[in-house]
Amino acid sequence: MSKKKMNVSCRKIFLKFLALFIASLAAVLVLSCQKQEGHSSMEEGSLSGESSSLDLFDYKSILIKNTSSIGTKIKNCNAYLDIYGDLAFFGELENTSNTIKTDIEITIDFLNSNKLPVHSAIVSVPVNYLRSGAKYPFHYYFTEREKYIDLSMIKTGVNYRQYHKDLEGNPIVEAEKYFYKGDYLIIEGRVINLGKEKIKNVKLLCTFYDKKDRIVFVKECYLAREKMMPSEEQEFQLMILLDQYLKEFTHYNFEIFFEDGIKVPV
Repeated sequence: MSKKKMNVSCRKIFLKFLALFIASLAAVLVLSCQKQEGHSSMEEGSLSGESSSLDLFDYKSILIKNTSSIGTKIKNCNAYLDIYGDLAFFGELENTSNTIKTDIEITIDFLNSNKLPVHSAIVSVPVNYLRSGAKYPFHYYFTEREKYIDLSMIKTGVNYRQYHKDLEGNPIVEAEKYFYKGDYLIIEGRVINLGKEKIKNVKLLCTFYDKKDRIVFVKECYLAREKMMPSEEQEFQLMILLDQYLKEFTHYNFEIFFEDGIKVPV
């Protein structure tokens, strides 16, 4: 065989291998693209499924049923979807008796149309004592969105123990003025301990309501001192950013919570 014929034969073999290599590479690329497209479609499908589920969910149709114990009352409840798409639930526990309540827990059951629970929660009230006439605002965020579509009712209850002693401290809240500054609502006031004893763990909350007296949000006010002597007072300032995410409100109310400190020697 001549040298020229050998070169032609080798060239043909090389071209065949090159063609096979290119075809194999193209096949791999096509399969890879198909997998990525399939994966993308699955992700888009799951996201659109969650979005459509939320679109079908009408939180305004949820019935709220409050089961209060003797001497307490749960009221001004509200449920809505927050800016993140989570179900926010607010309420207010009032002590309607003459006895102080302690070790308080709020029970919340989310029920379907057959009145069967799809989710249950216990919210511990982080103050030790609820005086006669006092109201504590509570909230809970239900984030299991796949269960929203089944919700029909929210049922609340309360557990507590009686506290058969009197508190010697007696702090009161005076909200003296409010004004607007830029995008902020600013509320200023003072806390005064009118009691005869030192108090501690002083906590000041401000609850905001809509025109139907439903709670829309709660803010804790910063206090420079959590302990106060008899007749002592301290000022406070609460700033509320009035942005597009803030729920509309028409009025607000302050509640103060405390514990008695060590008795002051006479």
